[in-house]
Amino acid sequence: MQYNPDFVVRRPILSDEDKHLLQSLIRAYPLNSFRADERNYEEMTVDFVYTSAKIEGNTYDRIDTDNLLRRGVTADGKRYSDAVMLVNLRNGFEQVMGIEPSTPLDFDYLCDLHKVLMRDLLRPDAQGLGRQGAVQIGATTYKPLADPMRLRTEIKFILSESEKYSDVIEQAIYLHCNVAYLQYFKDGNKRTARMMQTAALVRGGLLPLFFSDILISKYIRSTVDYYETGDYTPYVGFFIENYRLVVTHLLGHEP
Repeated sequence: MQYNPDFVVRRPILSDEDKHLLQSLIRAYPLNSFRADERNYEEMTVDFVYTSAKIEGNTYDRIDTDNLLRRGVTADGKRYSDAVMLVNLRNGFEQVMGIEPSTPLDFDYLCDLHKVLMRDLLRPDAQGLGRQGAVQIGATTYKPLADPMRLRTEIKFILSESEKYSDVIEQAIYLHCNVAYLQYFKDGNKRTARMMQTAALVRGGLLPLFFSDILISKYIRSTVDYYETGDYTPYVGFFIENYRLVVTHLLGHEP
């Protein structure tokens, strides 16, 4: 199954019902409330890093992740690269949380973010630079593009298409699905896609999507489904379910 350029052309992603539901969640817990809640901010930062790393097969548990990020203590018997991944994800999250409303989510921003996420995990000549050959993805028959010039053309097209969305959540979902789909970099594409999604939400003044541990398998399935069908529906379902869980948790309610 080859890369399909029709998938990345801008099109509606959310239904009116989806938008209405998400707007009610946005109003229930605005981004400014999150920024002002120091305790929740710290805890959710650790959660974001832990779940994002777990998606990538990181072996640190939640307690070890907390100890590393807050106290600088590495876990015994764990890979050094796992600790590096966690620290890089924390640095990337801090960077996107500081994004300004006027910051363009352009090619330079994407590549700089990849450099932060992949520091000491890829060779310097692969950090923030497009891959030069084929890449394999597990659990799918999808085969991304391999030609470097075509990859560069497509990533710039994706970034320009994303700016055509007036709805912030549609833009965020579009960026996540299509940055992950193209696989522009040698490694770290889904991590970068999740951070670009976060950057779009925060730039638009919305609470980030913090990935729930219990929905990781649903996230992976919906992302792979997009690779194979170009259908946003499964990922939208995941996004809404996860966003509702996050807001419910931050409000101190039982799910």
